[in-house]
Amino acid sequence: MPTAAQTLERLSPEAVEAALRDSGAVASAARLQRVTSAPIGIGALADTYLVHLHWSDPDAVPGTLVAKLPSTDAQSAATAASIGAYEREVRFYLELAPRTKVRVPRCLGSIELDDDGVGLLLEDLTTLTPGDQLSDTRPELIRAAREELAALQAPFWDDPEVAALDWLHRRQGVPIPGIAERMRTSWRSGADRLAGGFDPAERAVIDRFVEHADAWAGSLDGPFTLCHHDFRMDNMLTGGRRVVVLDWQTAGWGSPMFDVAYLLGTSTNPQRRAALERDELRRHVDELAARGVEWSWDAAWDAYRKAAFAVLLMLVPASGSVKRSERMEAMYRRLLRFGARQALDLDSAEFLPGG
Repeated sequence: MPTAAQTLERLSPEAVEAALRDSGAVASAARLQRVTSAPIGIGALADTYLVHLHWSDPDAVPGTLVAKLPSTDAQSAATAASIGAYEREVRFYLELAPRTKVRVPRCLGSIELDDDGVGLLLEDLTTLTPGDQLSDTRPELIRAAREELAALQAPFWDDPEVAALDWLHRRQGVPIPGIAERMRTSWRSGADRLAGGFDPAERAVIDRFVEHADAWAGSLDGPFTLCHHDFRMDNMLTGGRRVVVLDWQTAGWGSPMFDVAYLLGTSTNPQRRAALERDELRRHVDELAARGVEWSWDAAWDAYRKAAFAVLLMLVPASGSVKRSERMEAMYRRLLRFGARQALDLDSAEFLPGG
């Protein structure tokens, strides 16, 4: 984590004030005299700070904001840069978020950094509670998060103009450059460390998926819509039944069931997931229909079963390419096992070559 002095070098009062004024987030004539910050969050690809703004007029607003900046960890920053993560998140907030009712922090501006890309200035929502990936999420919160997906997906359903946006992340229905080697390299380095306690069937289904991940991802088909691609509780804030969705660095184009399968597969233990998933999918189809999207239950269920490898596609390569911590290692062990069990329970291996 960078020191306070290093952080202030990246967030000068002049640059922060200019970004806030450019976005219209500041209306008063007050001048920003200094900023102070403290790290928050546990993101793997970026560094996030709670920033206090000290204005010449003490009544000027905003008084605080959250700054999301490119990681100072070289490996994480290189991974993010290789997939265009920083620019993509800024463009999501500026171009697509206003077109959907999904709850996200209000964007207060973007800031160009001298040597490492672009940062994002967001509404301070630190009064809400971060999701915890290491504990089972309550069913009502899983439902609230899944309802946010219906709000995200419906406005962009099979929209050819959004599909044509070249900055969206694509990991479904198209070849993923280098994915086969990245999966194999990460799993070779992490399998024994992360999956040592898995039962043989769980380990075997991950091993098999690693060998065929590229073919599986390319086989995912429509309908397509906007995807978050990392839609799990660590990337959300909650308050009561309210859910706010964070971390749009991997926003992309793909199957609507990718995010649903990822959410259900990572939010609670396999027994509880299996008990609630059919009801949640029926509700999802109904909520899409209420927003003007017609999709049959049978088609949605087939798409969900096929998308059940989403957890493994996202987390196997990440386990070997982002900064490590004790919590991250515990999360990977838990969620990789959950993902393996989800694929087994749904007999999703039939969608792999030779299945």
